[in-house]
Amino acid sequence: MYKILLIFFISFSVFSEDVTLYKAKYQFDSEEISITGIREFKKTDDGYELKFRASNIVASMFFSSVFSINEYGIKSSKYEIKIRPKFLKRDQSINFNYETEVVESSGRNEWKSDFKIDEVTVDPLNAQIMIRSNLKKNINNFSLNLINMQEGGIEKFDYKVTGIEECKFKEKIYNCSILERIREGSSRKTTYYLAKELDYMFLKITDVSEDWTNTLELKEILSFG
Repeated sequence: MYKILLIFFISFSVFSEDVTLYKAKYQFDSEEISITGIREFKKTDDGYELKFRASNIVASMFFSSVFSINEYGIKSSKYEIKIRPKFLKRDQSINFNYETEVVESSGRNEWKSDFKIDEVTVDPLNAQIMIRSNLKKNINNFSLNLINMQEGGIEKFDYKVTGIEECKFKEKIYNCSILERIREGSSRKTTYYLAKELDYMFLKITDVSEDWTNTLELKEILSFG
């Protein structure tokens, strides 16, 4: 339910100047919950962090991706999920150990996978940074590798810009690239609406399968750049 995706090669010097940092309010909706929180992409002492924190009177959600950037692109370090109430049992922590070449998950899904150091593997959050970077470079058709949250290993996903639409946000009109994500053999489809004038920031993401429909939508930009 809460996995969304991915890989692409890119140099540090280009990437570090390529995707704008931001802090914004987003609303997440599913059949189970409707909740609003803060998503922030920021620079840290050791690299970068992209996180989302939300809460209401019945539940709370926290997602965090910690990563650095090297000559290959994003180098994932840790991905963490915390969902409350606790009985939902959706807490999960994934650690990338480059010395032992092992990726290990604890919590909701426990597994250990060999990690091939020459394969750039991203998590559901920092994958979205790679998407924005690719679109800024006019790369409109690409594939990315995402860590398999349930079983370990990686899964290949294909992305393609299918059109350009005008999107309205806060009484302003933006030119949105409509990007679709699919995987061979799966009926699941994820659609991204990215505003060119906002450095391809996500205005909306819809994730649809036979069993669910999830939506993440921008509500307010708190800081940009």
